[in-house]
Amino acid sequence: ACQRTFRHYPVGIQRADQSLRLQQLAALCWRLGLSTRSVSGLFNAFQTQLAHMTVWRDVQLVAHQQAHQVPAHPVRVLGVDGLYGRVTGQARALTLAVDLGTGTPLTLAQIDEHDVQVVVAWLKPLVTELGIEVLVTDDLKEYGQVAAQLGLQHQVCHFHVARWVSKTLKELGGQLNTEWQAVVQRVQTLVHDLPRAGNLELFAMYQQLPAVSKPRSALASPLYRLRQLILRLCLHWDRYTLYQHAQDIPATNNRTEQAIGRWRTRSRSVRGFKSDAGLQSAFWLCATLSR
Repeated sequence: ACQRTFRHYPVGIQRADQSLRLQQLAALCWRLGLSTRSVSGLFNAFQTQLAHMTVWRDVQLVAHQQAHQVPAHPVRVLGVDGLYGRVTGQARALTLAVDLGTGTPLTLAQIDEHDVQVVVAWLKPLVTELGIEVLVTDDLKEYGQVAAQLGLQHQVCHFHVARWVSKTLKELGGQLNTEWQAVVQRVQTLVHDLPRAGNLELFAMYQQLPAVSKPRSALASPLYRLRQLILRLCLHWDRYTLYQHAQDIPATNNRTEQAIGRWRTRSRSVRGFKSDAGLQSAFWLCATLSR
């Protein structure tokens, strides 16, 4: 009666030549390790014509949908870590934020994790919107400043702390006299077990060690380095043991590392990325599709 016609698309079908299911399947095949040309060849073998550039557009489309999903619940504990990629041969620094309650990546920004003010400006709206209270990171000193400026509690990943302390103590153990070996072993045990009152014992050790000065133009002595290591652990003990006071705070930042690891594994098998958007699309697809 109105002299007009229309099309009614069933669920999963839109105006594009591909169905939504086909787009998802093409993106999944790429995520599993096939190149865009291999995905195209696979679909063509089943009488479905699909150009390799269409496959890449499918990857970006699915990744865009994943990247713009807003969590429907408050996020109390946030994991943050930096990652690095390459675009046209040039290094790119990025920083990732993950909901540690579910392991869901929330946002990825092309910023350097070492730039405190930029990271604070990036996280501040997220903290306000989602009600974030706790920040979990590696032992990078800049994250302590970020947490302080945002008014957040800070848990430092136990794995990272144990790794750098063990490495340092192993080096110092070979340089110190026998009389200090028991101190080295005890510090190693405290960092491994993380007793709640470990900071008190560390402070007592710090006071008992002889105060050795460091000459301006000379390398620090092993004893001086041991004393400074103990002092650092003592001052930041609350950041290492925060997880002991609440069940929802993890001791490590493993879920953030896992999201980065999934992307890193796939990125090694591609020739490289031609744009920042392409790099971020690859990350979102790898970090979220297999979760």
